[in-house]
Amino acid sequence: MKSRSWVEEKIYFKHEEYFGDLMSSIREARHSIELESYIFELDQTGQAVIQALIEAATRGVRVRVVVDGMGTWFTQNELENAFHGSRVQFRVYHPFSFFGIGYSHVNKRLHRKLWIFDHETVFTGSFNITAEPTRDTGVRLKGGPIGLLADAFERVWGKHTANLPHKTRMGWVRLNENKKMRRSNHQDLVRRIREARTRIWITNAYFVPPFFLLRALCRAGLQGLDVRLLLPARPDHLFMKWMGEAFYQTLLLSGVRVFEFEESFLHAKTILIDEWAMVGSTNLNHRSLVHDLEVDVVLHQSSSKERLESQFEQDLAKSCELEYRRLKFSRFSRLVQWVLHFFRFYA
Repeated sequence: MKSRSWVEEKIYFKHEEYFGDLMSSIREARHSIELESYIFELDQTGQAVIQALIEAATRGVRVRVVVDGMGTWFTQNELENAFHGSRVQFRVYHPFSFFGIGYSHVNKRLHRKLWIFDHETVFTGSFNITAEPTRDTGVRLKGGPIGLLADAFERVWGKHTANLPHKTRMGWVRLNENKKMRRSNHQDLVRRIREARTRIWITNAYFVPPFFLLRALCRAGLQGLDVRLLLPARPDHLFMKWMGEAFYQTLLLSGVRVFEFEESFLHAKTILIDEWAMVGSTNLNHRSLVHDLEVDVVLHQSSSKERLESQFEQDLAKSCELEYRRLKFSRFSRLVQWVLHFFRFYA
C-alpha cells in the first residue's frame, strides 16, 4: 500500500547543496526525468544541468524539459540549440512574442520549479536553474503522492486540461491549475491563519497581498498572535517592493512584525502556521495567486519543521525589523505606490 504522505523529506537552503544532490539524481536516474523551470540560465549551473541531462538521455533515460516563455525569453533559443540533436525533449510553455501571442497567454506563466526522477523522487521549491546567489528554499521528497505531481507535469507537457482532478487534494500537494483549485487553496490558507493558536511565520519574495489575505493577517496580529513576515530588502524588481510597502503601515498597526532580509535577494517561499509547514514556488501576490501555475508541498516530518524554524530565526538575525514610528514615505513615493497599485493584478 502506498504511503499517503512523503516517505522522505530533505530541506535545502544553500545553492551548492541543492544542485549537488540534484546532479546526483540526474546521474542516477534509470527511467525518466521530468523538469519544469521558470528560469533556465546558461551560466555555470545551467551548462552543468544541460550536459547532465544530455548524458542521461544518451544512456536511455526519457528526459523531458519544459521552460516558461517569459522566464527564458532571452535564453530559450540557446536552450533549444543546446538540446538540438540530443535525445532530450524540449518545449517552451506559452512562448513570448510581441506579435504572436494573445493577452491570456502573456499573463499565464509556468512559475513552478519541479524535477521528477523515475516517478520516485521529486525536487521542488523556489530554486531556479541559475548560479545567481539568492536565498532560496527547496525540498527533496520521496514516495507518497508523487503521482499528483507527475500528472500535473503531463498536463503541461500535453497542453491540455481535460484530465484535471475533480477535487483539489490539499493534504500534501497544492496545485492551482484552475479557478476551483485556486479558490480552495485561498480558503484553506485563510482558514489556517484564522485558526492559528500561536504563530504565523511567512517568508516570501513578492508580497502584494490580496485583500482577503491582508485582512486575515491583520486580524491575527490584532489577536496577539506571533505574526512575522520576512521579505526582501533588495528585491530584483524595485516596483514590487514599492507596491508591497503600501501595506506595511496597516500591517504594523495591526501588530504584524515585518522584517527585511539584507544579506542577499530573498527568493524563498515558506509558511509556518503553528505546526503546519509549506514550501513551494507561490509568491503572495496576484500574479502567483491568480495567474501563474505554481506548486507547493506540505511537510509533516518534525525534522523538516525544525529546520524551517531554525532557518527562519537565522534569517531574522540578518534582517532589519521595520518600526511604524520610523516608517516614512514622501509624497512622491506615496504617489508612485498609488499608481502602481492599479497594476497589482499583473505583478
